Amino acid sequence: MGADDVFPGDRTSAELLAGRGTRWNVRWDAVGRNCQHQKVWLVDAGTSDAVAFVGGINITRGSMVGRDHAQPDPSLGFAPGERYSNIHDVHCRLRGPCVADVHDNFVMRWNGASERDQTHGSWPDGGTNDLDERPVDKVPAVAGPTTAQVQRSILPGLYDALPAGENAVREQYLSAIAGARDYVYLEDQILLSRAVLVALREALERGVLVVASVPGDPMPELAAARTHPGIVAGYEALASLDGYENFCLSAPAVRRPWGIEEVYVHAKTAVVDDVWSTIGSTNLIFSSFQGDTEMNISFWDTGVARALRVRQVDEQGGFNSLEMDGRTAVARLIKVARGNAAIRVSGGAWDGFACAIDPASWAT
Repeated sequence: MGADDVFPGDRTSAELLAGRGTRWNVRWDAVGRNCQHQKVWLVDAGTSDAVAFVGGINITRGSMVGRDHAQPDPSLGFAPGERYSNIHDVHCRLRGPCVADVHDNFVMRWNGASERDQTHGSWPDGGTNDLDERPVDKVPAVAGPTTAQVQRSILPGLYDALPAGENAVREQYLSAIAGARDYVYLEDQILLSRAVLVALREALERGVLVVASVPGDPMPELAAARTHPGIVAGYEALASLDGYENFCLSAPAVRRPWGIEEVYVHAKTAVVDDVWSTIGSTNLIFSSFQGDTEMNISFWDTGVARALRVRQVDEQGGFNSLEMDGRTAVARLIKVARGNAAIRVSGGAWDGFACAIDPASWAT
């Protein structure tokens, strides 16, 4: 991003806030060469009405689009086919006891923010107070029948409140894929975690159907980092899935009057067997498991998992899967994605957005 796209948190930022009489508090936090990547909102924290929003959505123009992924308005400054102008992403709203974990995560990060004691490391400069820990007995009341679990990726030693760190997102993904019997449906901005890809290959060997939706025009940093050992291992593991008939790597796209627009997948979701699902900020790459801070919400609930699968598959495939079981729906999505890929080459419009792509040449 350029300087116009970020809030740097320096002297000029402090002057801007002071000039506007800003009354809110800010602390800046960094993770060395890695990224603070959680996307979390918490409203009315500590009250019975507390609500949290967790997922992958950045508050940007390209993320504020509908499920139909209509052509971006050029009056907003988007050029035809601009990579981040039409983004597919997912957030979820949480109520109930799980909001307490989101609350605790914010308190930990706020109190441990790495730059809070530096000049211009907070606003007002040097004038922000630490937050009190949430009383252990102050947990929002149960709001429904669904069990939701908060998982994070946090490096050991990053925060005094969590000296051992946490790697629960990776553990959940690997456990869920290992338990898959019918299908695995993934949407992710990056699919280069060797550990996850090996688990997917083992699932394919068991006859599980696997569909992964990724951006057809991925961020160029991936190709630029191909010499990194961890990245190379991920590319090799992804390419090894190409020979499985029950695997489909898909990228959403739509034909416009001026050509083909790639819909940029920024979502980080998964559904397994209409039983388990997750929504969050975690990319499927080693740095999101062992470097960046991340947060996902997982649901062990057949109703929630099935509803997410129906919503995602129907959007990508352009058909109604409400009356289908998960395996049947995913099998049809694979067929549609492969058919759409052929239509894309030959010309004409296709159903939904999903177009099958070559795993061996993705992000090269």
